[in-house]
Amino acid sequence: MLSMWRISWRNMIQHKKRFAISVLGIMVGIAFVTSMLIADRTTNDVFHYYEQMYVADADYWVLSDDHTYDEEQISSILKHPDVTGSLLALDKQTFFDVEGDHSLNQRAVRITGVQDQTSSLLKLPVIEGRLDNQGLVIPDVVAKLLNKKVGDTIRFSDLGEAKVSAIVEYTQLLSSPSDWEGAESSSFRVMAPLDLLREWTGLDHQLSYMRFQTNDGGEQLFQSLQKEFKDADVFVQPVVADDRQSNDIGGLYTFFYLIAGLSMFMSGFIVFNMIYTSVMERKKEFAIMKSFGYTQGSVSKLMLIEVLILACIGTAIGVPIGVWLGDVFMQTLLGVFTFDMVYSLNWQVPVVISVIIGIVFPVLFSLFPIYHAGKTSVLLTLKSTTQTSAPKKRSVIRAVIGIGLLSFIWVDHPAAYLGILASMVLSFPFFLLFLNRLLAPLLKFIFGYPGHLSSQHVTQQLNRNANTAAILAVGIAVILLLSAVIESAPDGYEREIRQTYGGDLRVTSEAPWTKADQEKLSSYEAVERVEPMMEAAPLTWETADGEKRQFSIIGVDEKGPSFIEGDNKGDLYQRLSETPSIVLGERAFDEWGGRIGESVYLNAPSGRQQLQVIDVVKTSHHSGYVAFVDQTFLQEDLGWAQPLDILLTLKDKGDGESLRDQLWEDFGQRLSKVKTVEDEIESTTSALTGMNELISMMLIFIMGLASIGTANTLLMNTLERTSEIGTMRALGLTKQQVRKMIAGEGVLIGLSGVIGGILFGVILLYVSSQSDWLGGFVSFQLPPVHLLLAVIAGIALSLAASWISSATASKIEMISSLKEG
Repeated sequence: MLSMWRISWRNMIQHKKRFAISVLGIMVGIAFVTSMLIADRTTNDVFHYYEQMYVADADYWVLSDDHTYDEEQISSILKHPDVTGSLLALDKQTFFDVEGDHSLNQRAVRITGVQDQTSSLLKLPVIEGRLDNQGLVIPDVVAKLLNKKVGDTIRFSDLGEAKVSAIVEYTQLLSSPSDWEGAESSSFRVMAPLDLLREWTGLDHQLSYMRFQTNDGGEQLFQSLQKEFKDADVFVQPVVADDRQSNDIGGLYTFFYLIAGLSMFMSGFIVFNMIYTSVMERKKEFAIMKSFGYTQGSVSKLMLIEVLILACIGTAIGVPIGVWLGDVFMQTLLGVFTFDMVYSLNWQVPVVISVIIGIVFPVLFSLFPIYHAGKTSVLLTLKSTTQTSAPKKRSVIRAVIGIGLLSFIWVDHPAAYLGILASMVLSFPFFLLFLNRLLAPLLKFIFGYPGHLSSQHVTQQLNRNANTAAILAVGIAVILLLSAVIESAPDGYEREIRQTYGGDLRVTSEAPWTKADQEKLSSYEAVERVEPMMEAAPLTWETADGEKRQFSIIGVDEKGPSFIEGDNKGDLYQRLSETPSIVLGERAFDEWGGRIGESVYLNAPSGRQQLQVIDVVKTSHHSGYVAFVDQTFLQEDLGWAQPLDILLTLKDKGDGESLRDQLWEDFGQRLSKVKTVEDEIESTTSALTGMNELISMMLIFIMGLASIGTANTLLMNTLERTSEIGTMRALGLTKQQVRKMIAGEGVLIGLSGVIGGILFGVILLYVSSQSDWLGGFVSFQLPPVHLLLAVIAGIALSLAASWISSATASKIEMISSLKEG
């Protein structure tokens, strides 16, 4: 067995460049797979960490639809034997008293007064100072923006001042903007001792919410409290770790695995090309081995060992690089988000998976050539019998099937993309022949006579060269589609938000909006319409598998604002008003896992409810992780009595910024948020805009990996034509002309890959833009930056790849190559 490993190793390093390129292909592919797996796991860990920090050790909490309630209402809970811990909290909106020309809107801050800053029901990761229940706890971004350190004093308008006792990392309870520009659409948040906040505000014995922890009897207590609070202005909810309303990262995971799968496919193709060519070159060697007693299994085992050597070396080098790349990728990815989040790289399990993939995938891609090596016929090989008609026939059949698969253009289903990509790969020999004829004059003009030879030689190994170009084209097409989606998505989001936001401004108050408040808002000259918005939050519900989740329920009315996209919303609102039922947003529906007509269970302020799901809709609210019911039903049956939000529609699309300043002047002590539709569009699309850098990095990476495949193919083509090149040299072709000939082949393969990738990228984009399945979310527009980058990088990398082979070809000696022939 040891001798077989030695023989395999010797065979592998006979062609050192080809061996190095094949190892490089596996290394780059597995490095990228490792980085994507690490990014997936680490991103998931980051959001899970912050979800758990938000939940802490709390099991339930008591809230109110009236902002505050008297502490006496929950006194029985505090004394209950099943309650093992509690935390009382009060929220109050105010303003920083700071120097500088900052508007009230920018200085808005929510102070949360808590009973015990060190409670196990509250997780505050301290950076500096300590939680002493005496001073303020502020997040790091606020400390940096206000230039405050532990011991410094912060003043609040019309309230008082207090010293900073602790500076903490990002946490959802204290999420704050990091600059004054971000403060235009989001309030700051800090924490203070409960007694101090009550002293400042005069809200003695008042609470905004209470968290508590229970023992094994917690479920029975929860059910009894639901009945007790059924007709009260307070309600009890389980504390659930569910941050899907503010963090939609499912699409990122799909993106990770799509790129990882594509890179592994390209690496596998490089290995397949190398092993298959090696088998074809060594047929006589295998025939002689079999004539001396080697069995089919022995020959196949020899080739398998060669693949394993390649896979192990490539994986051993690629995995550590992938760990480093995963860390770089996480820094770039989390930089897209507005909050300064920390992470710990989760690399252990991804490394194990990557090692398995790095060894198994090359073997899987090489099974056919390995089997083909074992099946080598001794007699036919030694006779040097060849059949030239079969490959041509296979190429024709392949092209016909590929062209036939283009019919998937008219199929509106996710499977259509796989069909189109398969069509691209299968029809590429025909496409390469077409481009070869089209570009032959150009090659001859640029490279002279060697360019003419290049166009001839490309067809000698048509399938291999076409496969190489097709892999480059697949990478370009997929990346162009992704970049087009990223670029067009903001327009799609903007359209969706404007259609479903309900107005031009959304004003959220700590206290319910009264009729007098609404009349005052209507008196504003810039305001055309004032409409209360009923949103019950946070409410817990159950998936079809019984898992607890948390979202908001918005009340709708036929005469009220529009929160749902589509022409059938009037009919849908009518159906909701006729019978107790619920409509789910798309993300909520997917998470639920049930079917239309089935019932979903939720914990409303009035208690546990079972509602039939009558439809699924598109909406911009909470990225579709939301539900809708009839507004009257929400008030009277579900128990959410008061509107805390108001939607304002402006006359002639007036300036929302100036109106926002007026709102803070008139209602500043009770407002918690004023958000314009432009703010919502900006916050939704900013992360997508930041993804453009990642897309560019992916594009260059994928094309770099494809260029390795090009270098591998050109090198194999060169080594197979050693005798031919020697003959050409003997007939007068110079080393420089040989270099130009190989470079011309590389340019032709690279150009066909780039042109084919752009062409099929356009086809994929057209299919996406016309798809009802995507709801017209993707517009038909090519990303010019990435298009230009694809052309430049494709040609440059193809030239770089051809340089390796041309250097090898120019060193071929005439006498030795002619003897070999």
